[in-house]
Amino acid sequence: MLWQTSSPSDLFVSLKITAMKPFARQLHFVDTHAQGDSENGYTFTIKPDISVYSGPSTTKPTNCEVELIDMHVKFKQYPWDDPFLPHSAYKQEKWEELCFVLSGRNQQNTLGQIGAYAAAQLGSQFRMHCFLIFIMYDFAHIIQWDREGAIAMAPIYYDTDASLVEFFSRFSQAPPTLRGIDTSVSVAPSRKAALARTRLNLPLKITMFMTSIPGSGGNSMTIIFPHCEASPTTPACRGTCTCPAYDLAGDRVVFFKGSWHIKADDILPEGQIYAQLNAQNVPHVPVCLASGDVDSLPEQQLQTSRFSTADWACQR
Repeated sequence: MLWQTSSPSDLFVSLKITAMKPFARQLHFVDTHAQGDSENGYTFTIKPDISVYSGPSTTKPTNCEVELIDMHVKFKQYPWDDPFLPHSAYKQEKWEELCFVLSGRNQQNTLGQIGAYAAAQLGSQFRMHCFLIFIMYDFAHIIQWDREGAIAMAPIYYDTDASLVEFFSRFSQAPPTLRGIDTSVSVAPSRKAALARTRLNLPLKITMFMTSIPGSGGNSMTIIFPHCEASPTTPACRGTCTCPAYDLAGDRVVFFKGSWHIKADDILPEGQIYAQLNAQNVPHVPVCLASGDVDSLPEQQLQTSRFSTADWACQR
């Protein structure tokens, strides 16, 4: 029997969603290949074939919303769209040679497309990392993205290998830290959020967040702030975001800057640079009230650089 459908096939996407539901009942799979998110900071619509959300379906979007999405799933049907090594290499089990290739325009477009999905999610949410599933015919790649790059795992032939099913099942039961959620940021309590909106002159509908920044003498500064607007970028970057914030203890408006900094012994932390400039009375330099690395759990650490030298990683 032949099915004449659009690309990607509505029937194919529907069948994949139906097949996965019994193994990840805490996840909500939505067909979004024709219902994308156009308000994402980019000039184009973020439109994965399947958007995955956690929680009951009654409270989740019916389209793609990058601020809420847990995972993207992308299908490709032509071999020349595959950004990895040719399919024949997989059949020969040459996993050590698995890596991106950029020999064709279609392959570059595919990488740009799935990279934009990851960048939009990392830029729209408070996240340490995110996952994306890339499916070609009868095999799939699980890709983890963070601010250092991406880890593309060996192909999974899901008709005979249950690893993809196991991944969805484990992801649906995993705590926020393993899913990639930045637990150093939380939604501000209603009374504190209302006070911050008033001080910052923000609309009532704006969601307010809260975090603590290390300060001098072991003290920390708790600030309340809105979500910074996402800007077009790549997944691997410093992810800098800035916005006015409310200092709860000092009852004042401050300027908040969050970013991933390069970790190296010979690089002076930004907060110390401001302190040295202020000590020398350099004009037009802002006073840094608090700075430093926020606390994170081991499972929240960046992984791309760590695994780049593994025996199984592509070294070409």
